[in-house]
Amino acid sequence: SRMDTYHKAITKHIKKNDIVIDLGTGTGILSFFASQKSPKKIYAIEHGKIIETAKKVCEHNGIKNIEFVNSNSRNFSINEKADYIIHEQIGALLFDEHMLENLSDLKQRVLKKDGKILPGKFEVFLVPVKLKDNSKVPFLWEQNIHGVNYDCFDVHKNNIDAAYGLLKVRPEAVDYFLSEPERILYYDMDTMTAGDLKNNYDIKVKINRAGIADGFCFYFNIIFDEEIILSTNPITSVTHWNIPILRTENKFYREGEEIKFNLCWNDPSDQDSYKWKIIN
Repeated sequence: SRMDTYHKAITKHIKKNDIVIDLGTGTGILSFFASQKSPKKIYAIEHGKIIETAKKVCEHNGIKNIEFVNSNSRNFSINEKADYIIHEQIGALLFDEHMLENLSDLKQRVLKKDGKILPGKFEVFLVPVKLKDNSKVPFLWEQNIHGVNYDCFDVHKNNIDAAYGLLKVRPEAVDYFLSEPERILYYDMDTMTAGDLKNNYDIKVKINRAGIADGFCFYFNIIFDEEIILSTNPITSVTHWNIPILRTENKFYREGEEIKFNLCWNDPSDQDSYKWKIIN
């Protein structure tokens, strides 16, 4: 499970006498995992009221080496730089909870030169997907309700954006993939900055299982190290994340057909800036 993976990674990497920052601690669970390795100090940063819950759990479990900081991380500073930043600033679209901005800021200001962000490496994949029938959501222009046809709105189908086209489903709503997943990006917090992310992604996939494509599934791998990887792939993984489906017009594809697809955004942290389309 997600928490098992985080526990395995944190207890593998955190060492005695480390200084650890937990960004967006929430109920404190990642800090509590880290405390099991007796680091010198854990700074658990949380701007919301849920920090009171974390403090109560901390006290109840007799944990002594955590300092709770009820603040925006941009206002946090320490004299002695940290060995690790741990976090789960991860949205359904990976970047849509301002992960890159917040982690980059802390890395620059409070992390040692050889310090690590955990997790700090990510891969994003796109793949055409068929949803189970009870999870399909037709576009307005696809509607025909008792003889009333809405296809006069089909002018909009070439300019789909997140406001109308983004569907977030539970993993069990996914029936199957129509092709092999295509990796569109790899991001490494150790070596890259937010400016290294492209704004435009073109892929070409070959259908290896015929069926109706309801859109493209957007999923990602969270890489703690070479051995510990957490995936939101709805076919192979159990995940708490809702799976984003970039809806496209329902269309049947035969085995061997190719689909060219474009995804772009102005700002990866702003899902309203995402746009996509099938090119062929």
